[in-house]
Amino acid sequence: MGGRLLALAHENGYSELTEEVAALVSSAGSDSPSQITPPLYGGVLRWTVSTIADVVVDKIGPQVRGDENFELTIRTESGRHVRPEELPQPESTVMKAVVDALAGDSIAARSDLDEVVFAMDWASQMEALVEAVLWLDRLLDTPVPDGNDTPPW
Repeated sequence: MGGRLLALAHENGYSELTEEVAALVSSAGSDSPSQITPPLYGGVLRWTVSTIADVVVDKIGPQVRGDENFELTIRTESGRHVRPEELPQPESTVMKAVVDALAGDSIAARSDLDEVVFAMDWASQMEALVEAVLWLDRLLDTPVPDGNDTPPW
């Protein structure tokens, strides 16, 4: 499912992407017997976050894995650097989960994402997954930074 969402993002199928995510969020809140904890939505969100962390490691190098001092910032189109805590919810929680995953703290990363999966409203859950998938798509298309250059994310 995560790969399908990523393909839609890559093909600029934003309408289809939001429809697929809406279906996931809706199924996570249903009482149908096919929805067993953790819901599919949570699994897809966790896959997306762990894949973002893996791509960061692939782009920057293995030294960032397990480095609790590594700081992840997002560079906006205007060139401004944004830290995780500066982002609005739910993006800040998702980015914190990526940082925790990079630091090797899978328990903290899962706890961060459980906040999205179990405590946030429907719209926030949709926004979290759509933004994470779009972030992953952009990250995959980002060239490997020169050793002297600041990564563009």
